[in-house]
Amino acid sequence: MKAAANQSPVKPMTYDLLRAHGRRIRWGMVGGGIDSLIGEIHRYCGRVDNRFDLVAGAMSVDPDIARETAAQALIDPERCYTDYRDMAAREAARDDGVEVVTIATPPHLHADIAMLFMEHGIDVICEKPMTRTLAEAEALAAAVDASGRLFALTHCYTGYPMVREARALVKAGEIGDIRQVECDFASGSFLEEDPTRDKRHWRFRPEFMGVEAIVGEVGTHAYNMANFVSGRLPVAIAANMTILTPGRETHDDVQILTRYGDGALGRVWLSFTAAGNEHGLSFRIYGTAGSVIWHQEQPERLVVQHAGKPAEILTPGHPSRLTPEGFHASRLREGHPEGYVLAFANLYRDFGDAFFARALGRQDEPRLGHYPTVADGVETMRFYEAVAASNHAGTWTDL
Repeated sequence: MKAAANQSPVKPMTYDLLRAHGRRIRWGMVGGGIDSLIGEIHRYCGRVDNRFDLVAGAMSVDPDIARETAAQALIDPERCYTDYRDMAAREAARDDGVEVVTIATPPHLHADIAMLFMEHGIDVICEKPMTRTLAEAEALAAAVDASGRLFALTHCYTGYPMVREARALVKAGEIGDIRQVECDFASGSFLEEDPTRDKRHWRFRPEFMGVEAIVGEVGTHAYNMANFVSGRLPVAIAANMTILTPGRETHDDVQILTRYGDGALGRVWLSFTAAGNEHGLSFRIYGTAGSVIWHQEQPERLVVQHAGKPAEILTPGHPSRLTPEGFHASRLREGHPEGYVLAFANLYRDFGDAFFARALGRQDEPRLGHYPTVADGVETMRFYEAVAASNHAGTWTDL
């Protein structure tokens, strides 16, 4: 195992950039009110490493929800908004206005919100899927490039220490040349359709992302994870999409084959109907010399198997048995489980450090560049549209 045996035991998660900057980042949110599935998770994660102060928000178009969410976050009532356009203009005009905004609305609004805030000189952390369409994603990527703003996409599972460890091992050739890349996101949490259509999550309402919404919701996570760990992109896919749940308007099970330019193969399985499964995200990457296997529900365990040898179980927390990438993402000493919120918080920490490094002229810091960017968002939307095209045509589709 190519661990960092000679690495200094000093924790790489330092506060030197924050201290040099002298204050926390002024942070705002659009969407993510108390009625949201993900909003409070963002608020946890932004606070973990002391990088962000939540000072403003347009967290719901419902005034009552917006006010209550702001009150719970101790936001000044004058900086509680119900319209993101009003928020962007008024915050940009303040000397103490927000410097970073998190977008946690349904995806059909992401591009317009992100572009508006970047036009006002505000950096963006955006929920996934990044946009409604590939064309929107490409336009947003062009806007990010033109603005010079920082942009992060919250593929939060890439923040796990053992996911980053797997990526580093694969990149170092620990499992040989890759032959197969498999990733599942198969949940058993949505076995029946909610009869109250207007209260359904956007993933089950085709007006938000079409009948293929499952690919935008969990599919972008699975595809990004496969790309992140393997370090490669497929060149073609073949997809079959199905509605298994009576009364549902959007596909709830998807089987996808992937093909790589060097002959490697892969598979992505997405489902909301895997009865008995809880979360259901996992990957298995097989090479000519071994494999790496990880399950989100046991995130502290990375299984590394070499041909003809017993399997090794890697866990986070100690530099002597991890690569620098895996150790960088570890927060606690060995034997202390970290979990989902701290993995997600790694993206906020890394984004915050990039913000500080830019302000300090220290962009050469080796710790930077770990969070997903707008380029990842474009690639996942390319995948989304290729899956829909392949399913419609019943053939392999080029990416």
